[in-house]
Amino acid sequence: MRPIVFDQTIGWLHPAAGKRGVVIAGALGFEDLCSRRFLTLLAGQLAGAGFPVLQFDYPGCGDAAGDHTQPGRLASWIGSINTAIDRLKSETSVTDVLVVGFRLGALLAPIAVAGRSDVAGMALLAPPASGKSYVRELVGLSRIVDAALRADASASDFDGVEASGFRTSAETIADLRGVAWGEDLAVRPGLDLLLMSPQTAPAHEDLAGRVVASGGKTLIKPFDGFERMMSRPIHDVPELPLSVVVEWAGSRGNLSDGEEVRLVSEPAVLEGDGYRELPQFLGPAPDICGVLCVPETLPNDAKVVLILNAGAIPHIGAARGAVDMARSLARQGIASMRIDLPGLGQSGAPTEKRIPLYDERTRIDVMRIVDWLDRYGFRRICAIGICAGAFQAFHAARHDPRIANLVMVNPLCFSWNSSYALDMELSNIRDNARGLQSVDGDQDEQAEGKGDAKTMALKVAKRALRSAMELFKSALLISRTLTGRSVEGWMRDLTRRGTRVLVVSCEGDLSLHEIARHFGPDGRRLKQMNGTATALIPAANHTLTPLPARQQLTELVRQFL
Repeated sequence: MRPIVFDQTIGWLHPAAGKRGVVIAGALGFEDLCSRRFLTLLAGQLAGAGFPVLQFDYPGCGDAAGDHTQPGRLASWIGSINTAIDRLKSETSVTDVLVVGFRLGALLAPIAVAGRSDVAGMALLAPPASGKSYVRELVGLSRIVDAALRADASASDFDGVEASGFRTSAETIADLRGVAWGEDLAVRPGLDLLLMSPQTAPAHEDLAGRVVASGGKTLIKPFDGFERMMSRPIHDVPELPLSVVVEWAGSRGNLSDGEEVRLVSEPAVLEGDGYRELPQFLGPAPDICGVLCVPETLPNDAKVVLILNAGAIPHIGAARGAVDMARSLARQGIASMRIDLPGLGQSGAPTEKRIPLYDERTRIDVMRIVDWLDRYGFRRICAIGICAGAFQAFHAARHDPRIANLVMVNPLCFSWNSSYALDMELSNIRDNARGLQSVDGDQDEQAEGKGDAKTMALKVAKRALRSAMELFKSALLISRTLTGRSVEGWMRDLTRRGTRVLVVSCEGDLSLHEIARHFGPDGRRLKQMNGTATALIPAANHTLTPLPARQQLTELVRQFL
């Protein structure tokens, strides 16, 4: 994979030898976080089958310059699909392309390619039935996820829709409502179509019928595993849909010249407002995808913030928080590197089997990134991570003295053991159950205060299970303390070495229990250590999706440095 920059966005090119390429138009906002790993694996498999592939971010989204709320977004998103097709053709030897659209991309791709003669087929994955349908789903997500946070946060004059911290302006919402490709889209003669959806709508069938009537071939398949994948960012993705798309693409035919086309050009640089970004792909395997963000003029102290994944969330961060933090810090003279650890986001997968998110061997990969930053000239490195990222930052700092500053945000685990593995599995089961409830409409009853004996019994059982888990964790903690492997001891070793530590929690977050478990009530022994500091952020969730919370975290990091 190789980064390129075009039209104020960052793209990731997967080289191959084929004459037919693939452009992937992905999702927006929270759906992008959930699907980016899936689409990256799809791009890799398609490239392995001989198709040069280009992934890219829409203007104002992901790693692109700007933000979601700027005017004219819908037109620019549609235009960017065409620009990506042209760029793939100019960078490689492909003569025509297949366009893979996922969610928003599946809604916009048919509009974008209308009238083009160099598009041989489209794969539309989980397409909304219309723009109105897409907006309804976006508003529904906003009500389920963001309503409680908005009630606790300060008032905002934003007039659009905010879903999982991602903001879509009222103008864009109105434009999206007007998209009705399933009803009146012109179909080019001979265009082949793959349509994969968890639930086929009449608009899908209508489009498929018109493709056939125009001389094209249509294949309709179910999208197995879609609901689980889209419930939250996860480290594993459904395999069957990947193979369906790759097989469909292969059946379209792909002439190869037998020689992989490799781009030889200047390093990719995205110039922004007060920052310069250099996308990177660090080898050797497992390859690591990242974006170095530097001020327009690098200061002499050469310090850099290394931003690790928050759980399985890709390197752009929850609510695009990592991107916003990086650019805000750059405007204040501080460089940063946001990355995807191996097995997450757009990075390669480790060859050995690892504990998802909490394997201590991942610290070796973090230290590889530190090596790269050191060679680049950065001498003062601050590692920052949210949730599982805090775990990885902590253990990398323990083993690498070049990490002079450490910021741990909402750490749910300092030292992995079987109790945390069980807790994570129970959390997965609970999240899956919540997803089924939202599909069945059960959340409406809960919101209205209705309940029955079964609901109360479940609540009591959950509280009892949580208490049992906390006792189990504390018992294992005593065992580790007696054997000299205590978290408190590790933290004291870090601070004695001179590493400065900032531990940040959100008000009411479970990380407060974890901190108390290792450092006493209210984390008092942590606060008493020289070289440590703590902070509490109000009105925020675990991944800090509310804008004020993200801004406060960035300011805490700036002051800490």
